[in-house]
Amino acid sequence: MPTNSAPPAEKNQAPPAHLLGVLRSLWTWRMPIIYVTAAGAVLSVIISLLLPNYFTGSTSFLAISPDQSSIDGVFGTSNARLQFYGNGDDIDRLMAVAESDELVDFMVDSFHLYFVYDIDSTKQKAPLYVRREFLSNYEVTKTSRDAIQLEIVDRDPKRAAAMARVAREKINEITLGLIHATQARSAAGLRGEVTQRERNLQELNDRITELRDKSGIYDTDAQSEALANRYATMEENLASTNARIEAYRQRGGRIARDSIAKLEVELAGLKSAKVNLDSQLIRLNTSLGPLVNLEEERAQLNKSLSEDRIRLKQFETILRSEQRALEVVEEAKVPVAKSKPRRSLIVVGATILSFLFAAVGAILIDTGRRYDWESITR
Repeated sequence: MPTNSAPPAEKNQAPPAHLLGVLRSLWTWRMPIIYVTAAGAVLSVIISLLLPNYFTGSTSFLAISPDQSSIDGVFGTSNARLQFYGNGDDIDRLMAVAESDELVDFMVDSFHLYFVYDIDSTKQKAPLYVRREFLSNYEVTKTSRDAIQLEIVDRDPKRAAAMARVAREKINEITLGLIHATQARSAAGLRGEVTQRERNLQELNDRITELRDKSGIYDTDAQSEALANRYATMEENLASTNARIEAYRQRGGRIARDSIAKLEVELAGLKSAKVNLDSQLIRLNTSLGPLVNLEEERAQLNKSLSEDRIRLKQFETILRSEQRALEVVEEAKVPVAKSKPRRSLIVVGATILSFLFAAVGAILIDTGRRYDWESITR
């Protein structure tokens, strides 16, 4: 019984016509393509050999917390736990300083970069050009470990390492300057407060001296106790004298009269002394309250003044001391291997591009020959 079956598929199919045309063009132009590719490779080798070598000076460091430069951090006046290394804000501050105009200008002046980069400093835009050239060879990045990596590329390996070290120390100097500027303003305000408190204390001392001269009270506690004892003794003497006079009157006689007369004279003296003592007590009671208040105010003012003086002395000590805003993790060493150019990549890339340009050009030329271009102008 006959069966309908499809014809077997061809095992070897012919390639598309357009692909054959491309391959035919490449084969036809194979020698020019080889020559162009070889010329590109040779030219790239020559150019890459003429390129100067560049070396990278690299250093890394960590941000130190500003708490370490504070009064609490230096003198341990706080019980709170202080951070030794800085947080994200401290790292951002260091990176902002690392990209500041002050640092760039310092590096340009310190290493004579106008001469190094062959830039005419007399031109109007010379500062812009030298800054742009420096920043193209300068990079500051934050690593995954929260360290800051600073890299400077230069033709001279020793200069590259020196520039990295100097830039890092300048970052430290500028950052400390910002911190010390804030501390100096605080110290100046505290110094003014100390001066004002000293004036207030002098005025208070003058008021206390004036009030003591008027009242005759120079030691409130001692004089109060002394007057109280004298008053008690005076009352006791008055009572004793009156009792003796009354006893002599009851006894009678000439001797009693003489004794009474003598005791009455003594009693009159005691009463006069009591009047004087009463006036002293009145004056004491009148002046005691204001004096006590003024002395308490002076004691409080003295305490505050002492605390301010101690804090001011601490500020001055910090400003005179050597602090750091960063801790070096890796010192900048003189590089022994160049960082650029990568000559092998340049040669390989130029060779591939030369081949592609030659191949595309050959295909375009071969394809263009198939058209009658003169018919376009007819």
